[in-house]
Amino acid sequence: MNVTVSLESIWNLIQSLSKDDQKWLADKVYEEIGQKKPRKELVFPHIPANRELSPEVMNMVADRLPVDIDIERETER
Repeated sequence: MNVTVSLESIWNLIQSLSKDDQKWLADKVYEEIGQKKPRKELVFPHIPANRELSPEVMNMVADRLPVDIDIERETER
């Protein structure tokens, strides 16, 4: 049998519990969330150190410097 309960009703029920029971319930909810959402480990592809960059990539990241830039002053910063 499926029963629908509003979140407001659940909230009112939770507020009627003692602080210890609220803490126990919160711990159980966090435990359940932690079990259902396994953390995925980030995996980065291995890029060889001697890999040549394509001209398209170089154009995206390396461009001409503005004519009026003071390179020495910018390097000091």
